[in-house]
Amino acid sequence: MTTDGNRVRHNISVNDRNTMSPYGVVSVVCAATTDTRIYGNTIVTDEANTALVSDNGPTGVTFRNNIFVGASGGSPIDDTRSVYENNLYWRTAQPRDASAVTADPLFVSASPTAPRDVRLRAGSPALGTGIPAADGITRDYFGNRIPTPPNLGADQHR
Repeated sequence: MTTDGNRVRHNISVNDRNTMSPYGVVSVVCAATTDTRIYGNTIVTDEANTALVSDNGPTGVTFRNNIFVGASGGSPIDDTRSVYENNLYWRTAQPRDASAVTADPLFVSASPTAPRDVRLRAGSPALGTGIPAADGITRDYFGNRIPTPPNLGADQHR
């Protein structure tokens, strides 16, 4: 079975985890995947041994304009197959993302526990640094209009 054309956008994951190794908060596990895009999401974990992303399946997935924040001790991205473009990484790394932003995203809470805690503060390096997506979606997770250029992550307010 092939999955094709999936879009995962404007989701927030705060301290979700999959405790069944080798899966992560986001797991790419489909047998055959083509043209799957995961973009504009904010994924945060406070558990150092939880992977933010893991690959257990084939290629065909692109991660773009996301924010990945690991635990203070670091959280891995165990994915060597997907494409990573223009994401923000904090306390984790994705060396294959040539346009990576590696900085504190400046959430409203330094220790997020709920979706509103991952809204972006003034001065965030995620503000206005996204790549526009021509998909007709005009509002983010919080109901904010999506600006041009968009922010990285799920919060699109300016």
